Amino acid sequence: MVRLRTPEGHSLPGPMSTLRVQVPEQFGPDPAGGLTAHPELLRAALEALDVRLDGMMERAETDETLSVFGQETLIRSVLLVQALSAGLSAYAARPDRTLLERLNDLAFTLAVINPAEARLSARLEAVNAAAGCGWLRGVPLLPDEDHAMIALLLREAQPGGPGDPDAGAARVQERLAWAGYRAPARPVDPLTPLRAALTPPATLDPERHGLGQALQRLMLTPHEGQRNAALLLLHVCGRDRLENVPLVLALDMALTLLRALHAGSPSPDTAQLLELHAQLHAELGSPDLPGARRERRQPGAAGADGQTLAARRTLRALRFTRLRASTPDEQEHLGSLWDALNELDQDLADGRTPEQDPDLRARLLLLSLQGLTSTARAPGMRLPPMVQLSAQISGVDPLWAWEATQPERFTFVPLHAHLSRVVVTLQLRALRGTPFWEARGAAVERLTGLAAGHLLASVRRAGLRLPEQGFLEPYLQRFGPLRALPLDRAALAAVHAALLDMLPAAQAQLEADAAAEVEADAAVQAEAPAPPGAELGADVGPAAGTAAPGQVPAAAALPAHVQAVQGALRGRRVVLLGGVPSAPHHAALVAAFGLRELDWIGSDEYAHGTHAHAHVTPDTAVVILAIRWMGHAHNALRDVARARGVPYVMHPGGLSPSSVAWQIGQQVSQQLGVRAD
Repeated sequence: MVRLRTPEGHSLPGPMSTLRVQVPEQFGPDPAGGLTAHPELLRAALEALDVRLDGMMERAETDETLSVFGQETLIRSVLLVQALSAGLSAYAARPDRTLLERLNDLAFTLAVINPAEARLSARLEAVNAAAGCGWLRGVPLLPDEDHAMIALLLREAQPGGPGDPDAGAARVQERLAWAGYRAPARPVDPLTPLRAALTPPATLDPERHGLGQALQRLMLTPHEGQRNAALLLLHVCGRDRLENVPLVLALDMALTLLRALHAGSPSPDTAQLLELHAQLHAELGSPDLPGARRERRQPGAAGADGQTLAARRTLRALRFTRLRASTPDEQEHLGSLWDALNELDQDLADGRTPEQDPDLRARLLLLSLQGLTSTARAPGMRLPPMVQLSAQISGVDPLWAWEATQPERFTFVPLHAHLSRVVVTLQLRALRGTPFWEARGAAVERLTGLAAGHLLASVRRAGLRLPEQGFLEPYLQRFGPLRALPLDRAALAAVHAALLDMLPAAQAQLEADAAAEVEADAAVQAEAPAPPGAELGADVGPAAGTAAPGQVPAAAALPAHVQAVQGALRGRRVVLLGGVPSAPHHAALVAAFGLRELDWIGSDEYAHGTHAHAHVTPDTAVVILAIRWMGHAHNALRDVARARGVPYVMHPGGLSPSSVAWQIGQQVSQQLGVRAD
């Protein structure tokens, strides 16, 4: 609130004595030259940063609701914001392209880890344009690069900003020390990493060995432009060993750079690189390369030197993609997927398949699409294990619309954001029959209809059709009429805000339900009599409903999907990796599938992949990877199975014959010749 007064300084009578000022969602653009070209604008920005820094430090110290990860992110944000404040002052006094690169990288890193602070990265665009570096985009830093980057920036900066220089410098150092800053004795400049750090793993595909060797030779050239182009193309060549790497970006940047090099000074090496680029581009199906297309139509002022620098920065971005940790959004999606897989496992244990549970089928399908559309994909490139698993379980082609749905390239906003809203509403609908539903059920139904209608309209506008749309469309239509057009920005923001408002109450309901279930289980166990012989530690045999060791269950007692897998595996050898080997479970699996041998390797026995070749023998019918208990230890066995042409199944659930059989039939039925029912 602002108190209004007359020109003479007298207070105005109410109710006209106050004015409510609301900050707009989007600020207007900075004037030409950006904030560093306008002292008053820069001073105001630095003062605002000082206020935000004090607020972030206080919150990190006093907010008990912050998670450990949230507190770490806030402390890192303080470190980056303080370095940016010092760097902006230095750049305004003495513009320098290297310093501008550092500012862009620090600001973009801040935007990645703390989206609430993304405004500063956007404001640097005007500064870049004024410096003739409109092509410059920030590259996020890995956490272990922060201190080196800040140390090198501070060497060029005059910390303190407005006011007493000594007091300002002391304030900068105090905040940096609070955030854990330690100046490296010999900082390695993140802007110029070693060639080895930028080199991706070599391909294992025999058909691309020759191409990879040619690129490795060209990578050793003393000419940085050709070297950077070769490194970019090596990412595309070695895609069989990469995950979630934007190969279209690598191809786009490589072609833009090679054309600039060829126009400036043609050479045999540049010509060979252009030929190799064309070959790799064709292998991926010749996807659109918007940057190269735009540069050919409207050549920029960057030239060969500018494109060489841009390629180096692109290589750094690819390195960040390979080495970064999972984001909070990715971890949340993984948690939702595991919840759905747990529900699937319970259904299978009860004799139900997803075809008999449309709610679960829709959740699995939407979660699979959400994972795919938030992952950079390309023909021949590996998928993260859980993304691959969800696609196999849902029967979705991993390359569905891969070019059109690359992260950040979907019309309006990324498709996975639309999918996420529908997934959240379906998760809220699972709380039917609870006090939460009594209070908010009508609102959840309304939001489900809006989110579902917006998703289908957005997909249709983009010229796409969802996998299993013949199932999804009537399923989602139950929650409200389909829309001809997507929601506008204001309506979409309102739906998003309403969903966020419901999440705390939904989480509280889930926690209450979980606590009640634990109490009920404890009460049942306390009242249930112990099985005969349990007090003596006797083996009580297999669980109810499973065959005794060595006994083959009657065909009529097995579900149809188990019988189908039994027909394909009878008399054959299977490898199972993960969990704790159990005699009853081992016997049940052998009997249910009629196996000649089950080589079950427990998690404790197989913490690494050095003996993978000894287990995957030529007579192995299928390899089952129980990924729930294995983390990343299954990668070596998976790679060996793939190399030897042995089907493998990534199994996320329990080891009951019904659950294992369904995953085998869903993931490798064609390879095993499982009869479809």
